[in-house]
Amino acid sequence: MKAKEIRALARENLKQIPKKIYMPMGLLLVLANIIPNVVDQATDSKSGVFFLLEIAAALLTANGCIFFDRWRNKIQKGGEEPNAWCGLTGQHIARLLIYGVIEALIIGTVAVAIAAGVVGSAIPQVSVAVSIILLILLVWIELRLTYVVYVIDDDVRTEQKRSVWAEIGAGWKLTKGRVWKLLCLNLSFLGWYILTVFTLGILGIWLMPYYNLAIAETYEKSKEDKY
Repeated sequence: MKAKEIRALARENLKQIPKKIYMPMGLLLVLANIIPNVVDQATDSKSGVFFLLEIAAALLTANGCIFFDRWRNKIQKGGEEPNAWCGLTGQHIARLLIYGVIEALIIGTVAVAIAAGVVGSAIPQVSVAVSIILLILLVWIELRLTYVVYVIDDDVRTEQKRSVWAEIGAGWKLTKGRVWKLLCLNLSFLGWYILTVFTLGILGIWLMPYYNLAIAETYEKSKEDKY
């Protein structure tokens, strides 16, 4: 399926969710993205407060992904309406924190390599080329990890006991051959993100649910091998 078709499905799903439900969650996701950045500008980014806010923001973002995926599942397959905090149970938090540490180590290693490439090379052209290659690698890794949160939630719901490494592997496997499509889908939202900036984040209250439903749709289609 193309990005246009996925977005159309996401919009149809969004219409099925009452505004009084999806808009508060959209606002929460916007705040989860904005507040750590504001605190970073106002304080030392190495402070304990900033670190805790980063963890809270990551957990709230994951909860938003899970919440809208469960809504997509309810709309398409029926079932109970998901709780607003369905992705923040004890089992979710434990697995998400372990995954967060692993992801941070992977991303951090690549980021350090980018910095080393820029600073360490005596030839400017080489450092720029190395940085671009590593930046592409960073984006590729992030896209390959797109589905891990959904896999974790599936395991919690079905009471499947797998290690977080196994869940990362399952999510990684699902994105095989789909990285380009995921990249195109993300880029297709670029105009909306620019408009969100111009509205000081207000548009994000609608955009974040829309985006999360689109990604959740690709996850479902990937499991069915239709994406």
